[in-house]
Amino acid sequence: MKTDSTCADTTAALNFPGARAPHAGDFEMSQDEGGAGSATIFWELLAPVNRKVYNFIRKAVNFSQDADDIFQESVLQAFRYFRTFRRGAKFETWLFSIAHNEVRKHFRRASKASVPLDEVPAAAADSARRDALVREVYRFAETLRPRPRLVFFLFYDSGFSIGEISEITGLREGNIKFILNQARANLRAIMGESDE
Repeated sequence: MKTDSTCADTTAALNFPGARAPHAGDFEMSQDEGGAGSATIFWELLAPVNRKVYNFIRKAVNFSQDADDIFQESVLQAFRYFRTFRRGAKFETWLFSIAHNEVRKHFRRASKASVPLDEVPAAAADSARRDALVREVYRFAETLRPRPRLVFFLFYDSGFSIGEISEITGLREGNIKFILNQARANLRAIMGESDE
Protein backbone atom coordinates (compact mmCIF):
# COMPACT_ATOMS: atom_id res chain seq x y z
CA MET A 1 0.00 0.00 0.00
CA LYS A 2 1.11 3.55 -0.47
CA THR A 3 1.08 6.45 1.95
CA ASP A 4 -1.89 8.78 1.57
CA SER A 5 -0.49 12.17 0.51
CA THR A 6 -3.40 14.00 2.17
CA CYS A 7 -2.35 12.54 5.51
CA ALA A 8 1.27 13.50 5.02
CA ASP A 9 0.34 17.06 4.03
CA THR A 10 -2.02 17.49 6.98
CA THR A 11 0.49 16.10 9.46
CA ALA A 12 3.06 18.59 8.23
CA ALA A 13 0.45 21.34 8.52
CA LEU A 14 -0.06 20.56 12.23
CA ASN A 15 3.36 22.14 12.68
CA PHE A 16 4.05 20.98 16.22
CA PRO A 17 7.57 21.06 17.63
CA GLY A 18 9.35 17.79 17.00
CA ALA A 19 6.80 16.62 14.45
CA ARG A 20 8.21 13.91 12.26
CA ALA A 21 7.37 13.21 8.66
CA PRO A 22 5.08 10.20 8.32
CA HIS A 23 6.67 6.97 7.16
CA ALA A 24 5.17 4.69 4.55
CA GLY A 25 2.73 2.48 6.38
CA ASP A 26 1.91 5.00 9.12
CA PHE A 27 -1.25 6.07 7.36
CA GLU A 28 -2.13 2.99 5.38
CA MET A 29 -5.83 2.37 5.10
CA SER A 30 -7.27 -0.13 2.65
CA GLN A 31 -10.50 0.47 0.75
CA ASP A 32 -12.36 -2.02 2.96
CA GLU A 33 -11.22 -0.04 6.03
CA GLY A 34 -12.58 3.23 4.74
CA GLY A 35 -10.35 4.39 1.88
CA ALA A 36 -9.36 7.92 0.95
CA GLY A 37 -12.82 9.32 1.77
CA SER A 38 -12.46 8.26 5.39
CA ALA A 39 -8.96 9.71 5.53
CA THR A 40 -10.28 13.07 4.34
CA ILE A 41 -13.11 12.99 6.89
CA PHE A 42 -10.66 12.10 9.66
CA TRP A 43 -8.36 15.06 8.92
CA GLU A 44 -11.33 17.43 8.65
CA LEU A 45 -12.59 16.30 12.07
CA LEU A 46 -9.11 16.52 13.60
CA ALA A 47 -8.30 20.05 12.39
CA PRO A 48 -10.48 22.01 14.85
CA VAL A 49 -9.43 19.97 17.92
CA ASN A 50 -5.78 19.05 17.33
CA ARG A 51 -4.35 22.03 19.27
CA LYS A 52 -6.71 21.36 22.21
CA VAL A 53 -5.61 17.71 22.38
CA TYR A 54 -1.95 18.70 22.11
CA ASN A 55 -2.27 21.23 24.93
CA PHE A 56 -4.06 18.68 27.11
CA ILE A 57 -1.26 16.16 26.59
CA ARG A 58 1.45 18.73 27.37
CA LYS A 59 -0.21 19.65 30.65
CA ALA A 60 -0.96 16.04 31.55
CA VAL A 61 2.73 15.12 31.29
CA ASN A 62 3.97 18.27 33.06
CA PHE A 63 5.22 19.90 29.85
CA SER A 64 7.62 17.03 29.21
CA GLN A 65 9.36 16.86 25.84
CA ASP A 66 7.60 13.51 25.43
CA ALA A 67 4.34 15.38 24.76
CA ASP A 68 5.13 15.64 21.04
CA ASP A 69 5.62 11.88 20.73
CA ILE A 70 2.48 11.15 22.75
CA PHE A 71 0.46 13.55 20.58
CA GLN A 72 1.75 11.97 17.37
CA GLU A 73 1.03 8.48 18.66
CA SER A 74 -2.48 9.58 19.67
CA VAL A 75 -3.18 10.91 16.17
CA LEU A 76 -1.73 7.78 14.55
CA GLN A 77 -3.83 5.52 16.79
CA ALA A 78 -6.95 7.56 16.06
CA PHE A 79 -6.29 7.36 12.33
CA ARG A 80 -5.60 3.63 12.45
CA TYR A 81 -8.83 2.95 14.33
CA PHE A 82 -11.01 5.61 12.72
CA ARG A 83 -13.14 2.86 11.19
CA THR A 84 -14.30 2.02 14.75
CA PHE A 85 -15.52 5.57 15.40
CA ARG A 86 -19.31 5.63 15.69
CA ARG A 87 -20.50 8.34 13.31
CA GLY A 88 -23.12 9.60 15.79
CA ALA A 89 -20.57 10.00 18.61
CA LYS A 90 -18.66 13.16 19.43
CA PHE A 91 -15.27 13.01 17.67
CA GLU A 92 -13.56 15.25 20.24
CA THR A 93 -14.50 12.95 23.13
CA TRP A 94 -13.37 9.89 21.16
CA LEU A 95 -10.03 11.52 20.34
CA PHE A 96 -9.46 12.61 23.94
CA SER A 97 -10.11 9.00 25.04
CA ILE A 98 -7.27 7.89 22.79
CA ALA A 99 -4.99 10.69 24.02
CA HIS A 100 -5.87 9.77 27.63
CA ASN A 101 -4.88 6.15 26.97
CA GLU A 102 -1.59 7.23 25.38
CA VAL A 103 -0.78 9.43 28.38
CA ARG A 104 -1.49 6.51 30.71
CA LYS A 105 0.82 4.30 28.63
CA HIS A 106 3.50 6.96 28.94
CA PHE A 107 3.25 6.98 32.73
CA ARG A 108 3.43 3.20 32.82
CA ARG A 109 6.56 3.18 30.64
CA ALA A 110 8.47 6.10 32.07
CA SER A 111 9.46 6.99 35.56
CA LYS A 112 8.01 10.26 36.76
CA ALA A 113 10.27 13.22 36.12
CA SER A 114 9.08 16.59 37.30
CA VAL A 115 9.75 19.67 35.24
CA PRO A 116 11.09 22.67 37.13
CA LEU A 117 8.43 25.35 37.41
CA ASP A 118 10.71 27.82 35.61
CA GLU A 119 10.29 25.75 32.43
CA VAL A 120 6.49 25.89 32.57
CA PRO A 121 5.31 28.64 30.25
CA ALA A 122 3.28 31.26 32.09
CA ALA A 123 -0.26 31.76 30.84
CA ALA A 124 -1.07 35.10 29.30
CA ALA A 125 -2.10 37.23 32.22
CA ASP A 126 -3.24 40.75 32.90
CA SER A 127 -1.44 41.14 36.20
CA ALA A 128 1.32 39.76 38.39
CA ARG A 129 -1.37 38.40 40.77
CA ARG A 130 -2.93 36.35 37.99
CA ASP A 131 0.51 35.03 36.97
CA ALA A 132 1.16 33.97 40.55
CA LEU A 133 -2.21 32.21 40.78
CA VAL A 134 -1.67 30.38 37.50
CA ARG A 135 1.78 29.21 38.64
CA GLU A 136 0.31 28.07 41.94
CA VAL A 137 -2.37 26.04 40.16
CA TYR A 138 0.22 24.40 37.87
CA ARG A 139 2.47 23.73 40.86
CA PHE A 140 -0.50 22.09 42.59
CA ALA A 141 -1.35 20.04 39.46
CA GLU A 142 2.24 18.75 39.32
CA THR A 143 1.77 17.22 42.77
CA LEU A 144 -1.28 15.19 41.71
CA ARG A 145 -0.95 11.56 40.73
CA PRO A 146 -1.37 10.94 36.98
CA ARG A 147 -5.06 9.98 36.98
CA PRO A 148 -6.30 12.89 39.15
CA ARG A 149 -4.10 15.23 37.08
CA LEU A 150 -5.78 14.01 33.88
CA VAL A 151 -9.24 14.53 35.37
CA PHE A 152 -8.21 17.97 36.69
CA PHE A 153 -7.02 19.19 33.27
CA LEU A 154 -9.89 17.57 31.35
CA PHE A 155 -12.39 19.44 33.54
CA TYR A 156 -10.74 22.77 34.30
CA ASP A 157 -8.56 23.30 31.26
CA SER A 158 -10.23 21.40 28.41
CA GLY A 159 -13.78 22.13 29.58
CA PHE A 160 -15.24 18.62 29.37
CA SER A 161 -18.33 17.79 31.39
CA ILE A 162 -18.23 15.09 34.05
CA GLY A 163 -20.14 12.75 31.72
CA GLU A 164 -17.63 13.33 28.91
CA ILE A 165 -14.71 12.77 31.28
CA SER A 166 -16.32 9.50 32.34
CA GLU A 167 -16.53 8.47 28.70
CA ILE A 168 -12.90 9.49 28.06
CA THR A 169 -11.33 7.92 31.16
CA GLY A 170 -13.66 5.02 31.90
CA LEU A 171 -14.09 6.29 35.48
CA ARG A 172 -17.53 6.47 37.09
CA GLU A 173 -19.03 9.94 37.42
CA GLY A 174 -19.02 9.64 41.21
CA ASN A 175 -15.28 8.97 41.18
CA ILE A 176 -14.69 11.99 38.94
CA LYS A 177 -16.72 14.23 41.24
CA PHE A 178 -14.76 12.92 44.23
CA ILE A 179 -11.41 13.61 42.50
CA LEU A 180 -12.50 17.14 41.55
CA ASN A 181 -13.88 17.93 45.02
CA GLN A 182 -10.73 16.62 46.67
CA ALA A 183 -8.55 18.65 44.27
CA ARG A 184 -10.58 21.82 44.94
CA ALA A 185 -10.35 21.34 48.71
CA ASN A 186 -6.60 20.69 48.57
CA LEU A 187 -6.01 23.67 46.30
CA ARG A 188 -8.02 25.96 48.60
CA ALA A 189 -6.03 24.73 51.60
CA ILE A 190 -2.73 25.37 49.82
CA MET A 191 -3.79 28.84 48.74
CA GLY A 192 -5.15 29.67 52.20
CA GLU A 193 -8.76 30.15 51.14
CA SER A 194 -11.81 28.90 53.01
CA ASP A 195 -14.29 26.43 51.52
CA GLU A 196 -17.04 29.05 51.63
